[in-house]
Amino acid sequence: MKKCNTNNTSVCEEKNYKHLYELHSKTLRSYIYYTCNSISIAEDIVQEAFIKLWENCSSIIFDQALFFLKRVSKNHFFNMKRHDKIVLKFKENQSARKTDIGNETPQFILEEKEFALKVKNTIASLPDKEREIFLLNRIDKLKYQEIANLLGISIKTVEKHISRALKTIRKEIGNV
Repeated sequence: MKKCNTNNTSVCEEKNYKHLYELHSKTLRSYIYYTCNSISIAEDIVQEAFIKLWENCSSIIFDQALFFLKRVSKNHFFNMKRHDKIVLKFKENQSARKTDIGNETPQFILEEKEFALKVKNTIASLPDKEREIFLLNRIDKLKYQEIANLLGISIKTVEKHISRALKTIRKEIGNV
């Protein structure tokens, strides 16, 4: 395979992008496969990572493309796992509620559903980075230092995003 001169190489050029794909796709797929133990999920994540690379090609330095791809892949995998945890908790809560429904008034059940929807919509409306950091802290129970290490940002940045998210949530649904 022909090597690219990486000094002024643009990821946005199709031949360079294809070169990156040929060079890194198998390695990246293996990297994700060993994490998730599913070849189909690993292939999907790799495809998503390369799509993100193409969408952001103008801001990615050619020599840093593999780092970008690994980070995007890892974040995508963690987002999938977080989503799976939320779905599982929701199902567990739903099955637990079915046994308790006889004790609650219809008004209470309706208010509870409305409140849950309001919380869900408020969290969904947070900016991507704030939502990601907030969910890592509140759902996955990661400490600020762990989030900072995972995302490659400072603890102060994590604190700022959590603070903004909490302010937005309090503003939208009140102090609960």
